[in-house]
Amino acid sequence: MSKKRSWLFSLFVIFICAFSLINTGCGNLFRSQATKPFFTDPLVKISQTESADFMDRLAYEASLLEPAVLCPGTQVYMGYWSYYPNRASLIRVLDSINTASAADRAIWDEGVTTSASKQYPSYIQMNDEFWYERGNAVAGIVTLTIEGVTYTYTDPYPTTFQQADTIWGQYSQRYAEMAALIRRQTGITPEALCFVQNARSNRIFYSFELPKLVSLEATGDVRVFFAVTSEADWNNPSDWVEGTKNAPVPVAP
Repeated sequence: MSKKRSWLFSLFVIFICAFSLINTGCGNLFRSQATKPFFTDPLVKISQTESADFMDRLAYEASLLEPAVLCPGTQVYMGYWSYYPNRASLIRVLDSINTASAADRAIWDEGVTTSASKQYPSYIQMNDEFWYERGNAVAGIVTLTIEGVTYTYTDPYPTTFQQADTIWGQYSQRYAEMAALIRRQTGITPEALCFVQNARSNRIFYSFELPKLVSLEATGDVRVFFAVTSEADWNNPSDWVEGTKNAPVPVAP
């Protein structure tokens, strides 16, 4: 982030912290009302999610939804999961943290809590763009189920599965990069809590998120912890192993 951008963002954070009560529930203003997909050009989206500005955008949205995330003194936990059964484990831990103390906040790539009302607008838009469904289209025809109704569409911007992976992977990297900003604004190093048992080596965590966490760990901007079991308790140190070098061995594709 340039010095000018960093200064402007700091002013914004001060404003958010000062008026946190006013901003409570602001995320509802951003809820998507889409009843059909947004057919964004994948090349445009790849360019957007690759940019450092996209991290700023996620941080802006996070601070509107939960001002404490960027306020001094908050211990922030950043959740990660890969391999679908691990998602429920992460949700359990995030909810446990967020109901324990106002001084501790747990976020993930979907939002500042596990509630749908607290999802990042950028995450909502990503879902409304249906990248993986478009990446799996047959002869350019996309089949989608929206609010229980099945539709078929012709994608004006044919999308490959690799492009869908790149878009979601870069989105996840920008989410991970929030750790450095969180550390600067809160004065406390955020902790990444990862549930990735049995995750495949070619999926988003090992292909995109872990390399970014390695670099953030090296600069002291995040501490990374891996759950030993699916029942890991965030209050029990023996349920976790620290350090990206101790990441579980992934499953072959």
